[in-house]
Amino acid sequence: MSEGQENLIIELRSIIGRLEAVLSSIDEALLWTDEEGKAKWCNDSFAKLIGLKRIFIMGKSVTDIFHLCLRGQKLPNEAHPLFLALSQKRTQQGDYTFGPSDIPLFVKIQYLDMKETPPSTIMLVRDSSQEKELEEVRLQGAALAAAADAIVILDINGRVHWINKAFTRMTGYDYDHIYGKTLSLIKSDMQSKDFYREMWGTMLSGSPWSGELINRRKNGELYHEYQTVTPVTNSKGKVTNFIAIKNDITEKKLAQKSLENREAKLSALFNGIIDAIVTADSTGKIETVNPAAEKIFGYAPGELVNKNVRILVPPELRPDHDSYIKRYLDTRIPRIIGIGREIEAVRKDGSRFPIELSITEIITADSTMFAAIVRDISERKRQEKELSLLNEKLEQRVRERTIDLENKTLELMEEVVERKRAEMQIRQNSELLRSLLDGISAAFIILNLEKRTIVEINGVAESMFGLSKNQILNKNCDQIFKVQGSLLKTVCPNSIEGEALSETYVLNAKGATLPVARHVLPITIKETPHLALLLFDITARKNLEHKLARAQKLESIGRLAAGIAHEINTPIQYIGDSVQFIKEAFNDFLKLSEIEEKIMESCRKFEDFKEIMKSRDQVAEDEDTDFIMNEIPEACTRALEGVELVATIVRAMKNFSHPGESSKQLTDINKAITTTLTVARNEWKYAAEVDLQLEDIPMVMTLQGDINQVLLNIIVNAAHAIRDKHEQLGKKGEITIATTKEDGFVAIKISDNGTGISPEILDNIFDPFFTTKKVREGTGQGLAIVHDIIVSKHGGSIDVDSKWEAGTTFIIHLPLEATA
Repeated sequence: MSEGQENLIIELRSIIGRLEAVLSSIDEALLWTDEEGKAKWCNDSFAKLIGLKRIFIMGKSVTDIFHLCLRGQKLPNEAHPLFLALSQKRTQQGDYTFGPSDIPLFVKIQYLDMKETPPSTIMLVRDSSQEKELEEVRLQGAALAAAADAIVILDINGRVHWINKAFTRMTGYDYDHIYGKTLSLIKSDMQSKDFYREMWGTMLSGSPWSGELINRRKNGELYHEYQTVTPVTNSKGKVTNFIAIKNDITEKKLAQKSLENREAKLSALFNGIIDAIVTADSTGKIETVNPAAEKIFGYAPGELVNKNVRILVPPELRPDHDSYIKRYLDTRIPRIIGIGREIEAVRKDGSRFPIELSITEIITADSTMFAAIVRDISERKRQEKELSLLNEKLEQRVRERTIDLENKTLELMEEVVERKRAEMQIRQNSELLRSLLDGISAAFIILNLEKRTIVEINGVAESMFGLSKNQILNKNCDQIFKVQGSLLKTVCPNSIEGEALSETYVLNAKGATLPVARHVLPITIKETPHLALLLFDITARKNLEHKLARAQKLESIGRLAAGIAHEINTPIQYIGDSVQFIKEAFNDFLKLSEIEEKIMESCRKFEDFKEIMKSRDQVAEDEDTDFIMNEIPEACTRALEGVELVATIVRAMKNFSHPGESSKQLTDINKAITTTLTVARNEWKYAAEVDLQLEDIPMVMTLQGDINQVLLNIIVNAAHAIRDKHEQLGKKGEITIATTKEDGFVAIKISDNGTGISPEILDNIFDPFFTTKKVREGTGQGLAIVHDIIVSKHGGSIDVDSKWEAGTTFIIHLPLEATA
């Protein structure tokens, strides 16, 4: 395929894509069916009209999913206009109603009789309750405004009259900044004056002009664009306007440059690799070889090209080689495809040598070819043969030494068996109890009730209380565990009185409160009463119970917030629509008021109206009508802005309070941050300013509700830390939130300039129940839950960098490896 044909195909695909985007954005419902009346394509308006997603419409019979009514009666399938168009092979049209609300529709089915393809139909459905002319104007304007390409309308002097949103996205200039100006605002001076002179000469002559330009965006950045300018003439054939369609081809240019660089690198790799590389077509004709291949097989440069690859195969194997290729092309059974196969090859002089062969199939749009990588392993085979001889000698020596060692080992084993048999009897009794004590995952303590001394503990108890066995055995229990304070009787009970099984707390080796399940058993040792205590660590179970209760509470709050948001949204919409109506009606009233002012100015010139006009002016002055005229539009504007702000908050509440998913889904981290900031605004707006530094990052597979909870906890903690430091100073602090992509991870950094965390407690902030807040202000579970969500549920990491009285930064890394 030539370069021109490839460019034409690319351009046609681009036009088809833009055409589909335009058709998908219009309000009229469009549907394309096959000769059986089944849907092949529809736009978003048709899917919205019948209340189904486009994916559920494709391939369905239209008469089954799009029921029409005529004069209040549902049409049978044989009377449906689509059925009539297909059976009568002609266009059908008419007025019908659809749906429970009997929407009035104008339906037109265009029968398409194609010579080269089966017949089909195009169905156009339009809401006929509105005026046709107004609908067409709105449709055309919406299509132009929503076009993917930038569109500019210029007058005969090159001044801008209209632009669409795509132009603003491309250049950075909005309508207010560029209206009435020329496109010299975006000139980069990368084109010569002759270039522009030739371009304008073509356009002013009435001919279209197309070409590439390098322009400059509003922020100073250069970009490439492909521009097509079409002159618009009036009824007399005179050019009155120009329509310019601009397509940003910057990425295409960068991709082209990247492709050229890649081709250069591949060429260098192809020519520099020490292994032979041979490519051949499906008939076996050699297309390319690298210098290493010519050297290995002994051919001059270019001598192998266009020869059949079978000349590199030993003569007796060539028939099999040809049959393998034919069999693969016919059946796709990979007999000749492989990696690292060791076979023999033949050089130009007829000598044979061993090679390692890897063959890869390359399938293009119009052909199949093969690429072979050949490695000469003659030297390796020689070394393997020498190594094999050395191994045989070594193995013989090892066998001789092994026989000698086996004889000595048998003698030693007999002596060891006798010794172990004697020691085993001694250890057996003492190890039995030790195994039982250390084998259970609970702290085990045996207490002598008469002497109040501890006679035995296991290793779990040593770890739990941070004391060694030598520090505990035969010591008074009350003295050793006096640091337990009011919890002392939990570890050193006076008797078995009370419940034998209960839940309580102890202080662990770090001085933190540890929830435990306590079992107390009375035992007798040498006729003396003792108590056996088993303390099971139930921290994990308590954390799980707390998380479950918190999750249920958050779910209830989320459902309540979603319901409130839904209920608020309706009256807010009423208020917004009413204020908008008042504003528009008042603007219409002002037009009438301007005319009345002109009438009154005329009346003041006549003596007959002098008293009446004087009374009117006095009333206007008393009521301050000028102030009212100026203030009412501003009041409406402020009210609309307030309504829009409430609607924004409501949408954020609905997004944030959406019930958590049971499985991960693609999440926009930047959107989750902005939504959480909106929901938590009341926590930080009086204490801090928020600086967002959000980069363009990929979507991440997460449990979206849990990630929202992580962001909320850290942002609220940051706001509280700033409030504690800056509230008395009467000024706000600052919260900075940044996102970046770092080596397979998405990084989220949340910084504040609050009180910071002291070094003494920095290592404990993720521990359950640990908190630095006042009583009733914190549960100590927030950062523990954050750590569990990021590390356990998402396989990420969370780090903290804090300086006392300077501020804190939390750094979260979420992996991208599962996002594909």
